[in-house]
Amino acid sequence: MRRFALVLTLAAAACGGKSKSADTTPSGGGDDGTAADGDDSGGDLVPPERMDEITALLNRKRTAASRCLADAVNAGTIGKNARGHVALAFVIGTDGHASDLKVTETSLDNEGVEACVMKKVEEIDFGPLPKSLEWSYAFAFESM
Repeated sequence: MRRFALVLTLAAAACGGKSKSADTTPSGGGDDGTAADGDDSGGDLVPPERMDEITALLNRKRTAASRCLADAVNAGTIGKNARGHVALAFVIGTDGHASDLKVTETSLDNEGVEACVMKKVEEIDFGPLPKSLEWSYAFAFESM
């Protein structure tokens, strides 16, 4: 699952339309199209460290999200041996909060669990970002 999160992170980074090389120098912003030496602010780029932090915050929310399935099992709205995943796509705004959440894939087919998982992601404060960032993430569940 960690490899899946890494692939999602790399895919999100690659979707910015920037060069696939390791060069993180912004392609604009200065009068001559180059950044000044020593200026590693990245303009409106989201630094890789922030992307790692976002993934870590989502990983930490897994336990809370797994309660969504447990609550559905306890309420009898889903079978007690239920397991599966819910994949979300959303935008993290410059204020650090998720919006425009959508379920992109699910194997649970339970709107209550899906809504609960989306609410858990909406509660996360990702911290301010230099620009809005499209993101996707999958939560895997297994009832006990």
